[in-house]
Amino acid sequence: MLMIDKFRTLLAKVIVEYLARPRPLVIHAWLWLAAETDDAVDKWCFLQAVLQLNPEHQAARAASALLFQREVKRLQRESIADPRP
Repeated sequence: MLMIDKFRTLLAKVIVEYLARPRPLVIHAWLWLAAETDDAVDKWCFLQAVLQLNPEHQAARAASALLFQREVKRLQRESIADPRP
């Protein structure tokens, strides 16, 4: 194998590994979007994007859990207020 081929192979591995890592700037952008929106569905999607990049992200996990609890309570209130069969 030529030296240039070895270099290309190594460079390709480095690029793939770099792109596979979650970058803090991208995660912060999703978190910022989640914090800025009032729409629960959008907020959920933004938080899920963070968790897809970093499943152990504590702030996103906590915010997702809180959002879930709020939506469950909201749905419960709505079902009590409108007791249609």
